[in-house]
Amino acid sequence: MLKKCLLAVMLLSLLTASCAAEIVRIGQTRCLLEPPAGEDHGRRYALFVGSGDYFQATRNCEGLSASDGTLLIPEGDGRFELCSRASDQVISDIRDTVLSWAREGHEVILIGYSAGGYPATALAVYLAQEGFAGKLYLLDGIYGDYRGITYNADYYRANLDTWDVTMCASSSTSHNISERSRKVCEDLMEDSFADCRQYDGTHEDMKTLYLMILAGEELPEPGSLGSAAAQ
Repeated sequence: MLKKCLLAVMLLSLLTASCAAEIVRIGQTRCLLEPPAGEDHGRRYALFVGSGDYFQATRNCEGLSASDGTLLIPEGDGRFELCSRASDQVISDIRDTVLSWAREGHEVILIGYSAGGYPATALAVYLAQEGFAGKLYLLDGIYGDYRGITYNADYYRANLDTWDVTMCASSSTSHNISERSRKVCEDLMEDSFADCRQYDGTHEDMKTLYLMILAGEELPEPGSLGSAAAQ
């Protein structure tokens, strides 16, 4: 019995240490990519991606760059998603950076895919409250209720009507965040500040869109992602 208790305590200690280390790593690791000399057009991008293996692949900035400005990739939600301190730590870590971009007159472009939609939205709201506008792209990245906030159409109208907000929703039925994104997108179809696009594709297909944004390409018209998702 004593051996079993000791084993349980050891396992709990290892799990706690692992989680704490993960949160520290998530909060403190970031990637800042500067454009080549002479190619900085004054845009500043921050890309927030969700959990999963693609997130792990992008945390070292592998294969990612912005064509016309600085790209910042925070170490986003990792395995903890929104039930931990990770997203809030990320927001705290880079809030001053994005605020300095806005104060220096740069065009701030925040991109949130999947779980990355929460920190992207929170930072956009923060900048709006400070009197700055920018562009926010939410790619299957609209949450329902979190920490007393309901992320519905009225929330975006009340907090981000001075921003240029593009909401893209997939046709996935296997992700709650995809369904919520479609619902809010439909409710904002007639609002001038929001460009709502619904695509016939999977949640994973939406990654294609942020690669297009960073490359300076126009997003496809609503409908099938077609060849764009296959690239």
